[in-house]
Amino acid sequence: MKKLHLLCNAHLDPAWLWRWNAGAAEAISTFRVAADFCEKYDGFVFNHNEALLYEWIEEYEPKLFERIKKLIQKKKWVIVGGWYLQSDCIMPSGESLLSQIRIGQTYFKEKFGVETKTAFNVDSFGHSRGLVQILKKTGYEGYIIGRPAWLNPGIDFLWEGYDGSKILTHGAYRAYASPRGKALEKVQGALSVDTDTGLCLWGIGNHGGGPSKIDLENIDAFIKESDVQIIHSSGDAYIEETDKANLAVCNKPLIPFAVGCYTTMVRIKQANRRVENKIAETEKIISYVQMNQDFDFDVQELQKAKKALAFCQFHDILPGTAIKSAEEDALHTLSYAEEITDKLYNKAFMRLCDGEVKAEDGTIPIMVFNPHPFAIEGEFEVDFILQSQNRKDDEITVGTVYDANGNRLPTQNEKPESSFNMDWTKKVCFRGKLEPSKVTRFNCKLETIKADENEINRFSSTVIHCEQGAGDCIEIKNEKMTARISKKTGLIDLFEVSGKTYIKESGVLEVYRDDEDPWAMNVDGFTDLEGRFALMTDAEVNAFLGYPDETMPNVRIVEDGAVRTIVQAFFVFGKSVAMVQYTLPKNGKTIDINIKIFSTAPNKMIKYRLDTSVKGVPWGETAFGAEILDKEERESVFHKWCGIKGEGGNVYVLNEGTYGGSFTENCMKLSLLRTPVYSAHPIGTLDADGEVRWKREYAPRDRFIDRIDTGKREFSFRLTAEENPSCAAQVFNEKPRALSFFPSGDGEKQESGIFIDNQDILLSSVRKKGDKFELTVYNSRDTDTEAVISFVKQNQKIKLAFVKHELKILEV
Repeated sequence: MKKLHLLCNAHLDPAWLWRWNAGAAEAISTFRVAADFCEKYDGFVFNHNEALLYEWIEEYEPKLFERIKKLIQKKKWVIVGGWYLQSDCIMPSGESLLSQIRIGQTYFKEKFGVETKTAFNVDSFGHSRGLVQILKKTGYEGYIIGRPAWLNPGIDFLWEGYDGSKILTHGAYRAYASPRGKALEKVQGALSVDTDTGLCLWGIGNHGGGPSKIDLENIDAFIKESDVQIIHSSGDAYIEETDKANLAVCNKPLIPFAVGCYTTMVRIKQANRRVENKIAETEKIISYVQMNQDFDFDVQELQKAKKALAFCQFHDILPGTAIKSAEEDALHTLSYAEEITDKLYNKAFMRLCDGEVKAEDGTIPIMVFNPHPFAIEGEFEVDFILQSQNRKDDEITVGTVYDANGNRLPTQNEKPESSFNMDWTKKVCFRGKLEPSKVTRFNCKLETIKADENEINRFSSTVIHCEQGAGDCIEIKNEKMTARISKKTGLIDLFEVSGKTYIKESGVLEVYRDDEDPWAMNVDGFTDLEGRFALMTDAEVNAFLGYPDETMPNVRIVEDGAVRTIVQAFFVFGKSVAMVQYTLPKNGKTIDINIKIFSTAPNKMIKYRLDTSVKGVPWGETAFGAEILDKEERESVFHKWCGIKGEGGNVYVLNEGTYGGSFTENCMKLSLLRTPVYSAHPIGTLDADGEVRWKREYAPRDRFIDRIDTGKREFSFRLTAEENPSCAAQVFNEKPRALSFFPSGDGEKQESGIFIDNQDILLSSVRKKGDKFELTVYNSRDTDTEAVISFVKQNQKIKLAFVKHELKILEV
């Protein structure tokens, strides 16, 4: 080695084994010490990223913030990374990763006038390959990382993205920190790396710290004696000097590490997805209104929601490795973000209803917003309240839905969310078609019918209780699909689309042996099967539901009509219980699966197993891309869908916040939950032979201790054989929302905002930016394609060509 760049930093987790307020307190202490060192020692340079920490300093200790500003101007203090924080880099959506960067870059530009060219995520548990083009298209030239463990430490390589773009990437030598008094040993070790120019990260880390007097003095003394040029430096300086010629190319995601993190703390993961979806829907509906009329909203409120989401995507929060109080804080923060988006969305929703005619007497107007730039046909549902409470025992009110042209639509009256046993609260489900990127109007006409009180099911507003059907299966058959649920097993007996069988006799819940470690650091999968959930008896089910004298079956139809059949089946494993609900559309070609698990057993992994009739290659969605998944049952990670692609067809499972699973060439095992101990980190010790031994107990065994994800947890999936799973998964996640709303009749009727003629091109986000609109669109396919984006109100069209999985950020 001829030259070594030293990058002093102070890795500081805002929350992990401590809550966020302790993280803020440590940020102040660490930054204060670092500022002292910068002012005292000539030549010393301190590096730190994460706009969040600077926000805390700005708010809680403004004088220190001003000192840091001056040090940045003198180049004694360097902003590295430029993100809001060091997020998880596997599970956040591509749009969320863009947001992390935009929030951070905007802050550092506004406050310090700096832009960094080197991204910096040294403690994240792996990196999605979709990051490459995200980094390139947001101005980065290099990326410094610390994981996964198989990286050759201290070596540079070119990391290639799905679209063919490449970014210089550096795997940090022996991670990001150094213990107090040990920094010089790390520097000396870094000199042995086989490269002309090297990089060494040092400084006390994890709970802050940074430089210490003894370390800096030892390093400076060594610099004077060394034959190698060693300088206090920065990430940008290192990347700029690195020779990019002849570097190896890596064209795969930088995983795995800590595969349990794909599943641990499912509530955080599901709330993360929910907020991602709501931010996207809110920006879209606001933009569509603004394409039709003048519309103002509190931009800073939406920014607060984005920052709340960004915080909860931190690499010890979203992966589920923090303490319980940090989990609770994150759930509160994500709920805060949801509340903001819900209020902004509702304001824009009302404005999109401008120009709708007043409702006729005896009619309930139903408004459904489609956030997608293409028409959607499907089943939609809405709850509403009748004008008056009908207390008559021999009457019930039923609704029938019509479209705007007066065409009667398939309609089904079902039990609303409330269990108010009176003819007053109502729910209708109907099948209809939504226009792109706007509100579509439907009208529900009411009718009061008479029937014997013994034949009325008031909760579902139906006259006769659903028949349980004859034979061993509950079957739905239409021109597109045959779906059967077995009464004997409670499993999917058959899922057939267009005459091809995709699933047969499958859908079992399996339980695997696990341990206390939420990271699952020492395994690459979960294969030690302990058993399977078994179908409960009729008596067990009714006792579990609190009605031991009832005689309802263990596999039962709970809703049935012109639109869909809903079936519930009940299972047990030890003291854990699961309810699996199947929704079978009468005119569709999917099966929706909702699973409620009441988990009680510690150190378990529960998976939902689907054996397929398709034999092929497992695939899954990632950030602005898709990836082949491991087929040897090692744990894999994906976003909104996973599936099996085979020569004879493809079958996929869409999800609403499930990220982990394992696969074979014809089997999907979706990882639902784990029950380890909060933050039980394996601690290794070095034996005399230098090998790491895991001797210490992970958690105390002499007391009750909280377990992650015990209690009730809920999961939602859609089984589909759609040609484009990315488009289907986006619709499944960003669902059209319906509301019973009586319009005033005033104003001008609103038109569609955007139309895209190719559903392979997905609209990730849209927002107004000055007098323009900024769109993020990407090609969800691994083939080149074209699309025309139309702005309907403006009568403007843009034709674009896309290479495979290409991301485009447009200003129009």
